[in-house]
Amino acid sequence: MPTPAAGSELRTALSKTPEITPSQAPTGRGSGLLYDASGRAMRLRASPLFEIGPSAPGPALRRGALIAVPVGLSLIVELGFDAPTKGAVATGAMFAGFAGLDAPAGPRAAWQAAAAPAIGLMAALGVLSGQTAPTAVLAMGLIGALAGYCFSYSLRLAIYGLVTALTLLVSQGLFLGVDDALPALLWGTVGGLTQVLWSLIVWVVVERAARGEPSGWDRGAVAAAFRSNLSLDSENFRHAIRFGASLAVGVATYRIFDMDNHGFWIPLTILFVMRPDRDETYLRLVLRAVGTVAGLAIATTIAEALGVGDVVAIVVITLSTALVFGLLTVQYALFTAAITVYVVVLTDTLGEPAWEADKLRLIGTAVGLLITFLAFMVWPDPQRGRRLPFAALRPRPAPPEAPAR
Repeated sequence: MPTPAAGSELRTALSKTPEITPSQAPTGRGSGLLYDASGRAMRLRASPLFEIGPSAPGPALRRGALIAVPVGLSLIVELGFDAPTKGAVATGAMFAGFAGLDAPAGPRAAWQAAAAPAIGLMAALGVLSGQTAPTAVLAMGLIGALAGYCFSYSLRLAIYGLVTALTLLVSQGLFLGVDDALPALLWGTVGGLTQVLWSLIVWVVVERAARGEPSGWDRGAVAAAFRSNLSLDSENFRHAIRFGASLAVGVATYRIFDMDNHGFWIPLTILFVMRPDRDETYLRLVLRAVGTVAGLAIATTIAEALGVGDVVAIVVITLSTALVFGLLTVQYALFTAAITVYVVVLTDTLGEPAWEADKLRLIGTAVGLLITFLAFMVWPDPQRGRRLPFAALRPRPAPPEAPAR
């Protein structure tokens, strides 16, 4: 029979996200692996500005190009044939592409299948809750807290939670009418299912010899992790509260200042930057600022030099989507630049001048970064206190090499 001490040790172990450091990964830092065989993941830590990792660039970029295919095909149909969905299906496919991003095609299809209806539901909820400021703030705070709490179990589940919150905040920020809730439900789900179908095709045609891969989903383990983290002593529980509250403040801010259809850049920045660990969050603050400025410069240059006709838009958006998926686990600043290009070119295609999108995104990003920084200053982690972010920019020492045998 387990002793009380053993039970205490188990609770302590479950109160942290399972983590494998790069030096402990089976094939080292350059392997490109974030997950062990069971799908349990180390936390995805951003590399400093001039470093790469944890994924190796080659495999990550090839995987990104593969996952971007449904987005490109959806854009061809929606923009090339002037479909009334106006990029909604491609956006659903884009969001679903993050689910199970690092998994082989079989488990990735399963995670995307779970994400597709959630994307549709959150799109519809975003339209409905976005009708008034109080309902928008409340919905964003609750869903954000639940999404943040997914860090209690694994990185893969955390990304699933972030996808649902991402869909909600974007659909809220479009200020659509109530009549658009059902189409949002439909097209968001259809977009997610295009990713599922593509992953199944890849699994059958390319990876049929690699069947039976574990997905990393264990309901019993998830429930145990969630129960054990229901305490303010848990970093993950504190993150859930901080995350949900910050997203709610972000929504309230752009509603108060009447930032129209672009205020969602404030909570969007918070969603991509804030992590349970303060130092990791501070590092992401700097990298996102750098990546946003670079992405705005690239997108504006493309828009001014080439114009943004349908063909150019489809090519640029598809390429930037591939880079978004490929660079997420390689270099966070480059990932931010890629997703900035995606959004600015897409909004320009829908009729908004690139410079206007640039200006509003820059303001929203700056406000989101400020809210994220203040969240850790107002409620610092225990035994860490309030500290400025500059230490996060120092290069991390390389892990010690294993002795030769």
